[in-house]
Amino acid sequence: MKNTTTIGMGFLEKLITVLFPIVLGMIGWFLPKLLEFIKRIPIFSDQKVIEFLLSFNLFWVSIILMSVGGIIGVLLSLTVYSEALKMIVGDQEILINKDDKEKKIRKSEIKNIFMEANTVVITGNKGQELLSEKTDVKKEKIRDIFLNHHYPWSEQDPYVDQFNLWTLEDHTFGKNAYDILYDRRNAIREGDKKKAKNLKMDLNELGIIVKDQGEDQYVRKIQG
Repeated sequence: MKNTTTIGMGFLEKLITVLFPIVLGMIGWFLPKLLEFIKRIPIFSDQKVIEFLLSFNLFWVSIILMSVGGIIGVLLSLTVYSEALKMIVGDQEILINKDDKEKKIRKSEIKNIFMEANTVVITGNKGQELLSEKTDVKKEKIRDIFLNHHYPWSEQDPYVDQFNLWTLEDHTFGKNAYDILYDRRNAIREGDKKKAKNLKMDLNELGIIVKDQGEDQYVRKIQG
């Protein structure tokens, strides 16, 4: 694509990816010294694991633990990078990379782009959600990039008045949707964000858009 702008990780995400290897490596380096301190505490003085580690040359133990900590930190940083929302915005299409999965959205398919809190939402011509992903990048920067490429930007959800609170008594959308909304309600209460996200995608395929406010689910039907 010509004339493109990249939206990558935000400041906090970048900071975390840099700090993980450094912090975990430092913990590994100083851990043997910490073990010596712990051993002096009477309740831990006869711990066999501590005695075993302290039986080795502490310098090389520190080197090994620092290396292990650094490797774990790098792996965690790679995980943060893969889970971060990354977009290449062109004049005619958007290339999206999230969770190591790529997706392309053409400008002709888009009706609105907006942000709610730290979530980028792209809706299609029928009001369906083409994208709903969190980002650490500031709203102002994202808005300016999309406007510079002449995408339809909204300051708030244009469908906000169409959402209604879903309750256990609401069978409006049929049994399949009811069962998914019920399972998703439980997933939210249990803190299972991945399951809640997957169930949201299932609802989107059924023509139902859901957004959360705390543990409450608000829903709307895609028109047409």
